[in-house]
Amino acid sequence: MLTIISLILIIICLIVISAIVIKKLPALAILDVNNMPGEKEAKFKDTIIKARVERDLAKWSGFFGRIFLSLSSSIKKVLKASQSNLKKMKLSYKIAAKMPWPEKQKRIKDLLFSVEDLIKREEFNEAEEKLVEVISLDQKNLGAFFKLGGIYEELKKYQEARQTYEYALKLAKQSRNDAEMMGDLSLQEIYYSLAWLEKGAGNFDAAFDNVSEALEFEPNSPRYLDLILDLSIMRKDKESAVKYLEKLSISNPENQKLAEIREEVEALETSEVT
Repeated sequence: MLTIISLILIIICLIVISAIVIKKLPALAILDVNNMPGEKEAKFKDTIIKARVERDLAKWSGFFGRIFLSLSSSIKKVLKASQSNLKKMKLSYKIAAKMPWPEKQKRIKDLLFSVEDLIKREEFNEAEEKLVEVISLDQKNLGAFFKLGGIYEELKKYQEARQTYEYALKLAKQSRNDAEMMGDLSLQEIYYSLAWLEKGAGNFDAAFDNVSEALEFEPNSPRYLDLILDLSIMRKDKESAVKYLEKLSISNPENQKLAEIREEVEALETSEVT
């Protein structure tokens, strides 16, 4: 009897795992590996999909314990639901692949509208799912990648956020002259977001490098100067702190925190940061 129960549980596990993987099939369209050089992009695709699958599988871990307690009724329900989901996901993926571009555009617009509402309500997991669907419909949707990076950052999934922002940056560099694709985004804004991400993750050197890149585009931006000054202090880099404090004082003389920041900078010991 135990052997039969074990076999049944194994079959259920395989069905559920298959359902979860197939559910993520639309996300496989995130990247067109055939048109992307190097292994980094391929690893990014694998990582982002793998992370989603692993998180979904984790959600099912407690579910199997409950199934074991009520095998007779639950087995039928799970098998039926799993088979139904498999069919739905396969059908959904086929429909998305064949969907005419005007319909895709409308669907993308509706999804992005929903994402904005979900983000306002801080329902980040649901927002993530809709963004993955957007990307499955348009694998070069820069705005969707950028928003997805922000979602991962909110969820403190720093590795996924970093990879997603970096891919958005790659797309932006390729399309910097395409106003339609860039939308309201800019290279410096993506660098700035990467800097904040790295700061939140405790990687102050990487954050400093990214905001430095942003400053190449907008040398007098108070936002960028404020962040790089803060990072200079955190890194105990007095030379950089003095330099950017002076720049910030010129670009934003009304900043009420300048006197306080100046005291922090003056308290730093002179040292070299490598």
